[in-house]
Order: sequence, then C-alpha cells, then structure tokens
Amino acid sequence: MYKNVTFRSGTTLVEVLMFIGLLGFLCAVTLPILFATSENRMLQQTVAIVEQNGIQLSQTLELRIRHAERIIDPPIGKTGAVLALQTGSGATDPTIFGVSSGSLAIIRRATKELLSSSQIAVDQLVFKNTSVSASRPSVTVSFRLTRTIRLQLPHTYTKNFHFAVTMFPDDVTTGNACGCAAPGCQTGGGVYIWRICNVPDCLSASTSLSCP
Repeated sequence: MYKNVTFRSGTTLVEVLMFIGLLGFLCAVTLPILFATSENRMLQQTVAIVEQNGIQLSQTLELRIRHAERIIDPPIGKTGAVLALQTGSGATDPTIFGVSSGSLAIIRRATKELLSSSQIAVDQLVFKNTSVSASRPSVTVSFRLTRTIRLQLPHTYTKNFHFAVTMFPDDVTTGNACGCAAPGCQTGGGVYIWRICNVPDCLSASTSLSCP
C-alpha cells in the first residue's frame, strides 16, 4: 500500500540571506532618520525651555523692581552683578537679586529663594542704575540663559535677555526705618553684606550670597 506524501516548500538559505540583507538595509536607512527626529525634538524643547524661562524671569524681575521704593545698590550711574532694593514692607526689606550656584536668586530680608529652573544656567547678570535721582529710580537688567543637552554630541542653546524698568515714583518712603548702611561686597572677602532693620537696631543678615 502506498501513502500519499505531501511536499511543502521551505525557505532556502538564499532567501534567508536576502531577507536579512533587506532588513539590515531598512534599519540602516530608518534609524538615522529616527535619531535625527529625536534630536530635533529635543533641540526644539531646549529652545522653548530657555525662551519660556527667560520671559518668566524678566517678568518677575520687572514686577519686583517696579514696586520697590528705592535702588540702594548699585549707586546711580554704576553697574553691578547684585541689585539691592528698598521696599516698604519690613518682611521684604531689603530685596536683593543675584546669581547663586548658576541660578537667579531673590533674597527678601533674610530669606533666599531660587527663581530660575534647575534645567538652565544663569550668568552674566548685570544691573545698571540709570536713575536720574534717588526719588526717580530706574534700572536696566541683562542676563544670559544657557541649557546644554547630551546627544551624540553635546548641544548648547544660549540667549541673552535685556530690558529696562522705570520704578513707580514714591516720594514718601517707609522702608529702612533704622537707617541701615547700604549693602555691598565685603572687601577681599567675596561675600555680599547687608543689614536688616529690627527697630531700632540694624542686624547683619545671616543669609549668604557670593559676590561675582
């Protein structure tokens, strides 16, 4: 008795090699496109982060400066990397801006807070006191934001921000009731020194801020 034998076509070695070769070609063409797309997306996100942070910091600085009473450092016509403002509230007098460990810091009386995101670095912070008189204060502000991302090669995006602020006129001031001395950098110490009013005494602030 004979049995029916069914023969099934198989895959030859040549066909397997052709498949592997085609798959390798597709990968070689597709992967660079995918990597390039991913890099472009990350670069766009980096630009957006720097731009958004720059706008937010500029608006925050402008708001705080505009509502202060006086600019106490730097003096009229001078520039500096730290801005000290006299305010009408004892809880925020003085208000000081400077760079701390690559971040923009604000100090209100003796409490320090970082304003900028940890995703960016802040440097080249410069304040110029453009006031025509002590009672008509104005200031220009400039700073640089930088963000670096690690791809196949490191990419860095940097942008400079610059703006001017004219403060609201305030002929009658209530800040610095103790008449504390103007703040400034300690000679040879690299430390910014200021005093806070605890009527009737002027006390040295314990918060640290380095002079650039």
